[in-house]
Amino acid sequence: MKIKRFFLLISVMCFSLLFTACGEPLYTMTEEEEAVITAYASKTVSKFNKNQTTGIANARVKEGELDDEYEPDEADSEGTEEVIDEENTEVEYDPETGEPIVTDETQDETSEENSDDAGYSMTDAIEIPGVEFTCSEFDVTSDYKTNNFVLSQVSGKKYVVLSIEAKNTSDSSVDFSNYTGRTYNLSLNGGTKTNTQFTPLSNDLANYDGILAAGDSKSFILVFLFSDSSVENISSLELFITSDGTTRGTTI
Repeated sequence: MKIKRFFLLISVMCFSLLFTACGEPLYTMTEEEEAVITAYASKTVSKFNKNQTTGIANARVKEGELDDEYEPDEADSEGTEEVIDEENTEVEYDPETGEPIVTDETQDETSEENSDDAGYSMTDAIEIPGVEFTCSEFDVTSDYKTNNFVLSQVSGKKYVVLSIEAKNTSDSSVDFSNYTGRTYNLSLNGGTKTNTQFTPLSNDLANYDGILAAGDSKSFILVFLFSDSSVENISSLELFITSDGTTRGTTI
């Protein structure tokens, strides 16, 4: 009797193992279905991410906003629309230089801003006591070369090189290392300001930290990079110098 029960138990276990793997195969989703589920899952997760301010969902919601009976105020809706418009504003950047691509409309707006700041003489704009500055000329070139340094050609760009003469008119030497850390920007035809291109040259005004003796003069350069279209018809140049949080401009 015990043997029969034993064989019966073994038979039941065998049948159980045989039928364990039976069932319908897993459903294979299409790419569209996977995309829908992925988007839904991402939105659900991000909606409760307190640190998220951009992306699929902004989790910075007001108290009660997730409730079914919540109704937003008209003022809140208008404010939200303004924020969305600002975030959706697209700015194109040059892939090689990282500079924003300026449209004619942007240039017009920038022209009005820049013209108000460019009323200084070059000496007053650079503002190094005892030193007079004049811009003798500027040059537009595809590349910039010296005996030991080269700024290579950039596709769709041109270099604008300013030649600046400095003369120490005081009775004592002037240490330019006291005036490092300044930024120099150039605007063409009232357009967008562009930063100087770094060079290790000893006559680069943006990096010069030497001493100019009393009565001595020295020739400096400043190099800027602009798009080809910006340098086609140059009618005006405005140089801006920023130091200690103050910007002074001069028209060349």
